Amino acid sequence: MSDESKKTVFRKIIIPDEMKKKFLVGNSAPYLGKPIELPAGSSFTIGREDGRTLQLPSDMVSRLHATIEAREGNVVLTDQDSSNGTYLNGEKINSLNAYVLSHKDVVKFDTFEFIYVDTAIGDIWQTLKPLSREGSQIVSFYSPKGGTGISSIIVNLAHILAQKSEMKVAVVDLDLRFGDILTFMNGKPGLTIIEAIRESEVTPENIATYMLKGPDFDYMAAPKKSEHADLVNANHVKSILWSLQAKYDFVLVDLKSEIDDLSITAWELSNLIFLVAQPEIGHLLAARRVIEIMNTFKYPESKFKLLINKIGRTGAISSEEVKAFLKKDIITLPYAPDDAIATSNNGKLLLDERPSSPFTQGLLNLSRLVVGEEAIAEEGGIFSKLRSILGL
Repeated sequence: MSDESKKTVFRKIIIPDEMKKKFLVGNSAPYLGKPIELPAGSSFTIGREDGRTLQLPSDMVSRLHATIEAREGNVVLTDQDSSNGTYLNGEKINSLNAYVLSHKDVVKFDTFEFIYVDTAIGDIWQTLKPLSREGSQIVSFYSPKGGTGISSIIVNLAHILAQKSEMKVAVVDLDLRFGDILTFMNGKPGLTIIEAIRESEVTPENIATYMLKGPDFDYMAAPKKSEHADLVNANHVKSILWSLQAKYDFVLVDLKSEIDDLSITAWELSNLIFLVAQPEIGHLLAARRVIEIMNTFKYPESKFKLLINKIGRTGAISSEEVKAFLKKDIITLPYAPDDAIATSNNGKLLLDERPSSPFTQGLLNLSRLVVGEEAIAEEGGIFSKLRSILGL
């Protein structure tokens, strides 16, 4: 057998057929960097209508916009006579004609851009590596236990992101029965998520109607009545988060304690998930169970992080003990009951009211992590260093 033949056999061994998958990889919000697998034996449909394999939330996308399917060993793209056309590598393609896709081809439907990746030719992660984005991030906060201070963290973090990054920030209260973002903002009752889901379709064009105005960020309130929580389903959550991601640089999501279709949908769509706990044995046991569940989803280490609030409280478990127990790196926020009450009871935003407090400094450090900067280590004068770097 020739050397060339041996190489061919070896190549077939290391790339079996089941690994030769095809993907569309998002190259624009809200899908940037997200691989969507193309099924091998069935048609992949793209459109605005419910039930499409890839549902795109835009009035500029037709109900059935385009299809991708395998034909005679090729993967072909066909525009299904859409109103606004399909683009391949920047050129509008003819309706109802089949176009063979090649590795790294760029396809576009309205503003939604994707890269076609054939893993038989190129590794998907190497293809994704050049993709980067500073904004348009969905960041979810989840805790299996109540009382962890998530709502206070979120509203203060939203204010910091809006002030320091000068980016557009939205908050969504998905603690549907007992959400208190509206209360923490001292807001006046108005439209809520319930009014939003009564739309025939939630899109980037109409989502702003249902956002309430904070000092420098917008927020979507939980239902006024707890019994209305059951009206919200996973598809609603998907449409809302997608639509907000198309309009805002950061979308912060306050999740309820249950693990259900709504929470899992938010997790799947999130670029970053914070699992929040207190340094107490009951909280840490629950957090460890959630880590096990998240591991079954095979999330990368960069997707979810542990945030331990109220570190330093008398009698609580130390940060070193928490880290050893959970066997993961952690991010911490200090025990600061006066700061927490300032927001929860009085609607005060800590960056304005208490810019030098340890809790505010911890939130500033958290904001650096969210925007993709390296958090500052606690050693060596963290607070003076933060004030210097962030201009406080």
